[in-house]
Amino acid sequence: MLWALFGLSLVIILLMLAYLISLLLKIKQQKQSLQKARQLRVTRLKESILMIAKAMQIGTCNFSEGVIRIKMLLQPLGLDFHYYPAMQNLYDIVMDMPTHNARNTLKRQERTKLDLTREKAENDYQAQIQQELPILIQQINAYSIKESLR
Repeated sequence: MLWALFGLSLVIILLMLAYLISLLLKIKQQKQSLQKARQLRVTRLKESILMIAKAMQIGTCNFSEGVIRIKMLLQPLGLDFHYYPAMQNLYDIVMDMPTHNARNTLKRQERTKLDLTREKAENDYQAQIQQELPILIQQINAYSIKESLR
């Protein structure tokens, strides 16, 4: 009788151990899957930032639109315009300007005034932003997921 209880308890312990091992394997798989998803997201963000920055360099994307888009793409990476004061200054000027439908509801004079403000700021910061873009591109190319939020 004692041996039967001992044998039963041994079977229960082995089953619990097997269950524990299966749970640990599932956790490992989930961590790997999460890491892969993070890496894919970082890759997509980097590609987008680089595409916009290069478009700004060659003039196919205006600086105002570029800094707004890049700012939003840097945030999930835990980065900002700290090293890029001209981009930050331009962003501060244009960030509250209405776009799309909100812009269309403005009177023509208001739109013109905002356009002049935006264009002046773009012209004022153009040279500095052109100097900052290669640095941004270099930083993004060197960025790795180890730096991102965990």
